[in-house]
Amino acid sequence: MTTTLRDAYGQAVSTTDRASLAAYEHALDLFHGFRADPVAVLTPALERDPGFVSGQLLMAGMLLGSFDGQLHGIAKACVDAAAASPQKANERERSLIAALGAWSEGELLRANQLLGRHLIEHPRDLLALQLAHLGDLFLGHSFMLRDRVARSLTQWSANDKGYGYLLGMHAFGLEECNEYARAEAVGRRAVELQPHDSWAVHAVAHVCEMQGRTADGIRWLKTTQRHWASDCGMAVHNHWHLALMHVASGDMDAALALYDETVTPAPEAIALNLNDASALLWRFHLRGVDVSARWQALAARWRLQAAWGAHAFNDVHAVMALAAAGDESGTKAGIAAIAESARRPGAQAAVAVALPAAGGLQAFAAGRYAHCVELLLPLLAASSPLGGSHAQRDLLHLTVIEAASRAGDRALVRAMGDERAARKVVTARSARVEDLVEA
Repeated sequence: MTTTLRDAYGQAVSTTDRASLAAYEHALDLFHGFRADPVAVLTPALERDPGFVSGQLLMAGMLLGSFDGQLHGIAKACVDAAAASPQKANERERSLIAALGAWSEGELLRANQLLGRHLIEHPRDLLALQLAHLGDLFLGHSFMLRDRVARSLTQWSANDKGYGYLLGMHAFGLEECNEYARAEAVGRRAVELQPHDSWAVHAVAHVCEMQGRTADGIRWLKTTQRHWASDCGMAVHNHWHLALMHVASGDMDAALALYDETVTPAPEAIALNLNDASALLWRFHLRGVDVSARWQALAARWRLQAAWGAHAFNDVHAVMALAAAGDESGTKAGIAAIAESARRPGAQAAVAVALPAAGGLQAFAAGRYAHCVELLLPLLAASSPLGGSHAQRDLLHLTVIEAASRAGDRALVRAMGDERAARKVVTARSARVEDLVEA
């Protein structure tokens, strides 16, 4: 009979091996904070104890939570190992097997729904909550980024281990629902409780980005930088945010230096890192900065790493890089792959945005600015299914503004500038819009 052990959050874990549980808890804490290499911590435990159900599920969750389609096969093998384990899975683990199994087979929406139901029964399962939270982000479910966490909050207290991580997720959800004051307060509290919580740091950075508080954002990121700048899964993304702040303040040299030193893909970079690199280079591209050599290097990485059809958000960023690098055949093949991915269960909503978005970016790169506007403008009010944050999808707004300017559509430039001003997004780009209108 399997001894019932419980993790630090009180969740039952099917194993008799306390060493396995210790490795699991260590890896889980690192994963919650996006710190170090939790996969390397957990791997020896699974090699010694391959029937460790919760360990296999944690490994699968960490791989799936990277949103890199190249890792889905490995994740599925972990889920299958958990399902076949001679150590009988408990009810919580069986629920996770179903959810992560669906995800590993490419059904993110179904997996997210199953995780949502799982959390109703297990509101203190922080692994499931983090995975559902990340899924909500990639599905563009902004309200659920806030509300799913809120469903669990009353089941936790400030004295509980991991409470800071819960607040960090809630802060980001509040920001994505435009509750900026609450988001910043909750995010700062989360960092007080857990200074290494790079997700909470990132939530406060998002607030500064969306409010146009570039000086505050730069100060915040530099003040916390020692906790996330290295040996951290959020290092590239938080440096990306810092670079955006420098772009907004007009310091292009600092932004380019950040790209070269911290954002340009390292050998171990996953698709999320390539997304950040693409999105930052595109912002330089919109401003007429020559980054052609960087595009060529990035496009080469995408040719090797693009797992077409796994995630529409990634696919659009891959097309962006290929188009900017002048790879017409690669761009066309990528767009065709996006169209084909609509066959996947639950993918239709994302593809309905991704396909015209990719076409619009292709048109911009080819100098067909009016056509770019024609494709992208209708998406601006309905881009959420593409996934990502408001700050990430803002790239579509910026592209429409620049395309309209280059196409000579002064009325649209003015309208978009007024819209951004009304949302209090005061950036250097907004100032440039005003200059264009008055010229």
